[in-house]
Amino acid sequence: MKRLIIILTLVLTLNSCIRNEEKETIFLADREAPLGWVYLRVYKDKTFEFESRGLERKGVIYSGTMELKNDTIHFKYSNSIPKAGNKAILTEKFISYFSGKYPERMKIKKNLLKTK
Repeated sequence: MKRLIIILTLVLTLNSCIRNEEKETIFLADREAPLGWVYLRVYKDKTFEFESRGLERKGVIYSGTMELKNDTIHFKYSNSIPKAGNKAILTEKFISYFSGKYPERMKIKKNLLKTK
């Protein structure tokens, strides 16, 4: 019994010491939508998440990889494409999608993207 308690204590201690590393974000943008929010997160490894969240806590997440060419971001989705589309223009304060069924515009909160 003592061995079991010691083993459990060691496992729990080691488990709490392991750091859960999150991906580093290099770009963040969002906007308030009717009855929710829209978010865009781009990570250091050039992956992204476009999230549309309503009144429920968990929203629909569209993910994939991105490529920045001059002031245009090209999104390559790994699942379905949101109605905002797969291309967006960057300005100093906003990102504006232009290739979808409706235009989407979000305010930039963090921008560490490098242009080519």
